[in-house]
Amino acid sequence: MKKNYGLVILAGGKGSRLGREKAWVSLNGQNLVERVASRLRCLDGKLVVVYAPLQKKPSLDLDIQPQIVVDVYPGKGPLVGIYSGLKACKADAVFVTACDMPFVNPELVRFLFDLLPGYDAVVPLQNGLTEPLHAVYSSSCLSVMEELIESGERKVESLFDVIKVRYVEKDELEAVDKGCFSFFNINTRKDLKKAEAIAAQQTKCQQV
Repeated sequence: MKKNYGLVILAGGKGSRLGREKAWVSLNGQNLVERVASRLRCLDGKLVVVYAPLQKKPSLDLDIQPQIVVDVYPGKGPLVGIYSGLKACKADAVFVTACDMPFVNPELVRFLFDLLPGYDAVVPLQNGLTEPLHAVYSSSCLSVMEELIESGERKVESLFDVIKVRYVEKDELEAVDKGCFSFFNINTRKDLKKAEAIAAQQTKCQQV
């Protein structure tokens, strides 16, 4: 794993189908930012939370408060969020996740970092699709990201066309994160109900 690495949580999701911003959604007594941050706390990297400009931020009941930053280029999508977090961390590489992915697995994060040498990014695949908001990015991506953003590009996938990417297949992910719950995300109230059930089951298993 990289010695100088960072951890970035993207918290700018609007949550229109949830009726409130995702950062304010509660799961098991924690807002989603708190939950993801607490699951990453066993990793030693600097923690940064990226919000949209003017976004109302929930209080975070955490032992160590993260650095709070806002998108460098407002309103231009998740590529800007990744860029903003990577730039703020001043690290060799960062793991980026969205706050609506409440089952992030620290062992999987370590595994992704371990795959980085020789690449600019490590990106999981689920059902043949990339998971750019649960991936590792090297600082070597910064200048390329900036060029793409300034050219008007918003899609994270456009970055993958011009950098060296290590894609991680589902069987590799399953070996570290059985069930691949890390990639479960909350977009609707139905998703939230399912997340509550998964969280309850995981808590029950831990108590056995």
